[in-house]
Amino acid sequence: MLNTDAPLKPWYKQFWPCFLFFLPLCAVVAGIITFFIAQNNSPVLVSGDYYKEGLAINASKRLEDNAKTMGLSTKIISTATTLTVHLNGKNLDAENLFVRLLHPAFDEFDTALVLTRIADNVFQAHVKLAKSGKWYISIKDQTNEWEINTTFY
Repeated sequence: MLNTDAPLKPWYKQFWPCFLFFLPLCAVVAGIITFFIAQNNSPVLVSGDYYKEGLAINASKRLEDNAKTMGLSTKIISTATTLTVHLNGKNLDAENLFVRLLHPAFDEFDTALVLTRIADNVFQAHVKLAKSGKWYISIKDQTNEWEINTTFY
């Protein structure tokens, strides 16, 4: 037999309606939070002069081919305060090397350096890297005859 004397709770005080309403509400709140995170941390995907950069790829490949022809290879050593590049190969008479350090995720950490010769085929500069981890590095000589692109950690 049903007991009809017990008063019914209003819908907002019952478990199942509140539970079923809570799940979509969480999705809406998470979507709003995701939207604001995306707006504040938008990635830089395309540079402003992408067309010129695309045309420059052929020149960059020519410089890389020159480095391969000369048999150049590098060993990169990074400490807390210095970046040292050991070059192996022939025709190395440069006194300085021009280096671009590119962070794969944050372009605000990208930097350009001039490395000075400290010994035969050893070049060094004082630098404090903003972040540890993977870096792309582009090394050119002062006459712009060759270029080596590699990564280091």
